Amino acid sequence: MANFSIAAPVETEKTAFLHDRSQRPAAPEASRVDLLKRWTGFVLGLAISVGLTAVLFSLRDSWENHREWLVTLIPVLVIAGVGLGHLLARRQVMALGVGGGLLFLTLLFTLFDVIADRDSGSTLKTRDVLSILGGVCLGFTTVALIATLLWVELRNPTKAPTPEL
Repeated sequence: MANFSIAAPVETEKTAFLHDRSQRPAAPEASRVDLLKRWTGFVLGLAISVGLTAVLFSLRDSWENHREWLVTLIPVLVIAGVGLGHLLARRQVMALGVGGGLLFLTLLFTLFDVIADRDSGSTLKTRDVLSILGGVCLGFTTVALIATLLWVELRNPTKAPTPEL
């Protein structure tokens, strides 16, 4: 029985196999390929998140009135980006139809907005329309990617790898 009257209770009967660290088996060695496979979705998602944040700042930069509150949307963009990377790593491409289409429209509007910013002949209204359309598409893209991640994970959750014993 454990002695609870001391600062750190210890069961003296189980000391040999419970508290002795030398009795614990060593963790299995993971190769670099295994680590790369394990972290592919997360690393890809972080890269996509950086890209989505760059798109957000590019669209924000073209507006005359800088809306600084847009920076608070970065955590939501990171969730969407990591979710997209995770789903790509799981090869759930069919589920990404809506989110991928909206992402394509967002990138298209962002590209046209950057081109209009560099063109001296384009009007301010053209740039505003392109940046607003890009911002709205980015918002819908973010919501669609997060909803897709939740839908796929609720229907077909990610399984832990089988233990190597």
